[in-house]
Amino acid sequence: MLEDPSIKLLYQRRIEQNLMHSPCSLNIDVEWQALKNTLQQAANEALGKRKKRRHKGRLNLWNEDFKNLIENKKKDYLRYITTRSETDKLEYKRLVEIVKRETRKIKRQCWETFVSRIEHDLYGRQINAYKIIRNLNRTEKDNFAT
Repeated sequence: MLEDPSIKLLYQRRIEQNLMHSPCSLNIDVEWQALKNTLQQAANEALGKRKKRRHKGRLNLWNEDFKNLIENKKKDYLRYITTRSETDKLEYKRLVEIVKRETRKIKRQCWETFVSRIEHDLYGRQINAYKIIRNLNRTEKDNFAT
């Protein structure tokens, strides 16, 4: 974002203004803290703040309904293993299909929200969108830095 000339100029002016108004000190720790605060305040005013992303790469599919479906599926599986009856097997298979369907639905919703966030991004992550799309169609996943 600092590559944009107007934002870069605003950032530089905010630093100059804040340094002019900050008191000088003989203590190096106080001086460092003042400089650090000046740079942070100028960055906040010129660039703004963004939320930290806490769960990188995880999908938000664990809601209570989904959790209950998984628990019911596990219970039916244990029931089928203990009884080995055909009706328990059919009930378990039915729940497996329901869980798969719900998983696909939730993943599709997560993907749609992800794409809409990229489309309406104000902080310039459109470049990351092209990288993500390029890596989606790759047949081999490279985990090594080349």
